[in-house]
Amino acid sequence: MNTSDRQRAGQPSAAATDPADPKRRNVLRWSLGLSAGLILPPLAGCDSSGGDAQATADTLPEASRIYARKGLIDIDLVAAYASKSVPFAAGAQDAYPGQSRSISADLRSYNGGLLAPTLCLNAGDTLRILLKNRLPGNDAKYSSLSYLNYQNSTNLHFHGLHVDPKEIRPGVYGDYMVDSADAGVKPGADRQHEINLPADHTNGIYWYHPHLHGSTTTQVLNGMFGAILVSTPRNDFDLSGDIRERVIFVHRLNLTDQGRSDNLYEYADNNNSGFVLNGAYQPTIVMRPGEIQNWHFLNSDVFYPFSPVLDEHTLWYYARDGNVFARKYQAINADTVAQTDGRLWPGSVMYPGNRDSMLVQASKTPGTYYLRAAKAPSGMSQEIVARVVVEGAPVEMDLPSPHRLPLYNSHLPITDAELAQNGGKTRAVILAILDKDSPLLVQPIPAGEEWFVPETDNASLANSVFSTGNQGTRLAPFQSALAATQTVALNAVEEWTLYNLNGYPHPFHIHVNDCYVIKVNGEDIEPYWADTIPLPPNGSPEKPTSVTFRTRYTDFTGKFVWHCHALDHEDMGMMELVEVVA
Repeated sequence: MNTSDRQRAGQPSAAATDPADPKRRNVLRWSLGLSAGLILPPLAGCDSSGGDAQATADTLPEASRIYARKGLIDIDLVAAYASKSVPFAAGAQDAYPGQSRSISADLRSYNGGLLAPTLCLNAGDTLRILLKNRLPGNDAKYSSLSYLNYQNSTNLHFHGLHVDPKEIRPGVYGDYMVDSADAGVKPGADRQHEINLPADHTNGIYWYHPHLHGSTTTQVLNGMFGAILVSTPRNDFDLSGDIRERVIFVHRLNLTDQGRSDNLYEYADNNNSGFVLNGAYQPTIVMRPGEIQNWHFLNSDVFYPFSPVLDEHTLWYYARDGNVFARKYQAINADTVAQTDGRLWPGSVMYPGNRDSMLVQASKTPGTYYLRAAKAPSGMSQEIVARVVVEGAPVEMDLPSPHRLPLYNSHLPITDAELAQNGGKTRAVILAILDKDSPLLVQPIPAGEEWFVPETDNASLANSVFSTGNQGTRLAPFQSALAATQTVALNAVEEWTLYNLNGYPHPFHIHVNDCYVIKVNGEDIEPYWADTIPLPPNGSPEKPTSVTFRTRYTDFTGKFVWHCHALDHEDMGMMELVEVVA
């Protein structure tokens, strides 16, 4: 097997030349069918058998796609409960087929579908969404904490996009995320969003989901999310029309025996399932021998990491959070998938909020292979998440050269000189889950403030404070009047070091402006760009772990947030305001 096609599958050839620049395979759709809100069937619904009758069905669901028309998508997005039959497999199973059962569930969704539409735009386009909240009224009695009693109020975040966070004109909102829990878009209400992508916006994979403090966990867990694909007028990294593109959400379900997850307590106190891909448990992906596909994984789970590896194949990882690497691929295979220690952190592990884009080339040897979620720090056991069947007529395809990956002026390295020339400000910020009596918190806790779940609520979250703050200060949760706000000057360049006081690798996510990560635990690394950064695990108050990044705060003033993308942590208070001022 050492010299088999299986072990060589997908390896780039040193002698390979760049492929020609064929038109994108959806050019005809863009030319003939571009309309505001035009919904087209998934491009992935093609025959992988080479024209012969396909012996194996491809069962990975894919969302419909909505394409811009004359630079605009203008749609309604309706949040409502929908009855669905969902697969539920208790825990991670490294076996195929895993044991699962179908559950009739009542879950919050967008537009009544299992998958919300994928929105396809070019840089410079405009996205208009009228968010309609048709969820039932809020239950004001389930929690002793008043801010948790708005589980059916909502709002809408455009995760990873570099866009205006403000109310851009009366009644029309950008990526507006500073609602209080009792505000937002209440049941029965609407909100108009208008997102104007800059003409120089990077291409790649982004997503949209709710983000109202106190209700985010259950709404995302239920499936209220969808993808955004941004292209550019230059068609950067323009892949051959023969390369099939798949958008794959990965998450777990936490459901009661009655098939519900209506609030934060139910989420925290119920067992979770194995991973599902686009809502399907262990779906089948069909490829032809030698075929190359382009997979965008989005970790929409609210807590667990996802670390993909495909048996006897190499995945050629080229972008994190929509940001391409410096004209090279990173290999993901059985030998590299566990490499997360020290300066390698986090390797190819995706924490909640992360998006990884990669090319996969099927083996020239027909057969069945398994896509697995490898064991990762704070993850569950290794599990099989999909079956990959390689069959049909072979195809000859060459991986595109990584030297074709684009370089963007807005994402050039942030040097020591640039930092110094633009203010040179540094910040040290702490993320920590602490007992309510911890001396690291403001003590005594101010009377009347809701810092922690009381024991009388009989919930597993009782007595823990999910807190943040600047180094050298006492910590507090977001819902406190004492919570920190990070005030930043427009066009400043800053360096932040984030400290983790817990064993869990809190995934730090900041809105609007991406981060240039330069250090892990104080050691220099090969820098990369991201918008969601898991902090190294196994921190403690005595010996915190850390990540250091730099950011350019360009283009937009206004208030937005950073937070832990383990969404129960965010809902409980691990979040801060950022305000960019001119």
